Amino acid sequence: MKKIILATVLAGIGSTAALAADLGARTYTKAPAMVDQVYNWTGFYIGGDIGAANQTRNFTSNFSQPDSESAPANNVQHNSFSNTSFIGGIHAGYNWQFAPNLVAGVEGDWQWLRSNHSFCRQTDILSIACLDGPGNNRGFGAVSGALSSIATARARLGWAVDRVMFYGTGGAAFANIKSSLALSCLDDGCGNSGVPLAASLSSSARRTGWVVGAGIEWMVGHDWTLRAEYQHVDFGSVSATPLSPACGGCTLSSSQNLRLDILRTGLSYKFGGPVLAKY
Repeated sequence: MKKIILATVLAGIGSTAALAADLGARTYTKAPAMVDQVYNWTGFYIGGDIGAANQTRNFTSNFSQPDSESAPANNVQHNSFSNTSFIGGIHAGYNWQFAPNLVAGVEGDWQWLRSNHSFCRQTDILSIACLDGPGNNRGFGAVSGALSSIATARARLGWAVDRVMFYGTGGAAFANIKSSLALSCLDDGCGNSGVPLAASLSSSARRTGWVVGAGIEWMVGHDWTLRAEYQHVDFGSVSATPLSPACGGCTLSSSQNLRLDILRTGLSYKFGGPVLAKY
């Protein structure tokens, strides 16, 4: 019996030694170290956007005419308007990602909108706006302004957290602003001229203003980003070409201060796809 037990123990020891030798012969690969990876925003993109634009116009108009002593008599009036319209267009730009979170870029856009304002005004303190004829023998003047599109060229600076970026933007804004002036004095002339007339004049002015804004952009797919953005655009004072018909030296003039507040959302296609960058 002692021999059987001894033989069993020796066999077990031999098996354990063989198993240990087999395990020692195997090799194991160490797991790779984790690396810090963030989404790379660098690259060219192009897209479209839609939204709403609130336009504020503050008009200052004047009808001047020499009085009986040949000194100019001025009739200055102020009119303010505000309305909201649809806005939509295209944008394109390029981003550079300088660090895990810092993104800088440039962007340009063109936007279509509909912005028209018009009103009537007196040619004399005793006349009635928008009425020419019996009961208003001094006629009236008409002033209007129109804006159909704007363009901007801006810088952008953002803070990216993986697929989301918060950014500010600012730069120059461009527009062609149209103005129209008209006089309707067919009963007994404008003001104190006594010469019946009807005259109109349209002009346009290319204006450069400024724009500032902020937004948030989100990577929603392999090549696509979705954004929401606010912009404030200011074109300052824009003057119309004065209307000076043959009415004894009378002149109708007008200027306007034009500002826009824009809220819009846009979809962009980013060329190159979502490449991961290591830092």
